[in-house]
Amino acid sequence: MPNHKTHHQLIQHSHVFERLNNARAVLHNSVNLGEQLGFARWSNCDDRTSYLKPEHHTLSVYLSGGYRTKRVIGKKQLGGGAPGKLCLMPAGHESHWQVDGELGFVHLYFSDLDLSRSVEQVWDKGASQIQLQDKTFIDDPAVNSLIQQWALNLNWQDSGDRLALDQVSQLLLGHIVKHYVDKALPSLVIKGGLAPFQLQRCKDYIEAHLAENISLNHLAQLVDLSDYHFARMFKQTSGLSPHQYLSTRRVTRAKRLLQNEELSLAEIAYQVGFSSQAHFSARFKQLTGFSPKAYRLSRLGK
Repeated sequence: MPNHKTHHQLIQHSHVFERLNNARAVLHNSVNLGEQLGFARWSNCDDRTSYLKPEHHTLSVYLSGGYRTKRVIGKKQLGGGAPGKLCLMPAGHESHWQVDGELGFVHLYFSDLDLSRSVEQVWDKGASQIQLQDKTFIDDPAVNSLIQQWALNLNWQDSGDRLALDQVSQLLLGHIVKHYVDKALPSLVIKGGLAPFQLQRCKDYIEAHLAENISLNHLAQLVDLSDYHFARMFKQTSGLSPHQYLSTRRVTRAKRLLQNEELSLAEIAYQVGFSSQAHFSARFKQLTGFSPKAYRLSRLGK
């Protein structure tokens, strides 16, 4: 896997990102979802790294190895690293890490502003005096599932999956706020779905902008809801998540375009919002059971 260190500009102002980028760690993938909000996938081996009062928070989820990774606290070494383990490093903390052997991991970087928005939008409460907890090598199946089954299976460089990545980041932030801050928040109960006119407004917008990069935040703004509430209310009303609905509509339009032999598969991929033919073909086959080429031949009677 190539070292993409030249891509560090994708997540700007990230102390942890830059410390890793200047160490032995290899960056395999990264995506920027906001000013200080983004994912990065790394591997490292036999390294020593220190984080010195970063201005952002970091969620770290181990994917492989890590059995001999330790957090050094004074003269003590805290072990327990393994695939599936989670570390949460608040802004302003100091930590020192000893990586022996191989380690693969994903980072989610986020700011106080991202946390505050999650509290205010999801719980409709002020976010003052929220303190993120410092956690090392803990288990959290919900976070693991979001990373392993969702984030890692999405194409981080394709606009077609941007909506789903937005949603994963918001789900992670909501979970972190609920479980890992010092200020207790009430249980959240969401009732009802979107009104018919709200759902139609979103569907009309999606249909008119299939070839574009559609964000969860923009769809939520169309109906004056937070990202968190919108995603859940949309699924409750339509039966599909916003990303699933968008993918379905893109594939539906692609089916129609495939009947035009003058259009190449690459042209069709672009017209329905995929940044590559490979990603378009994979998603088309996932939803229809046919490759775009096979579908075209069947429709044209060849």
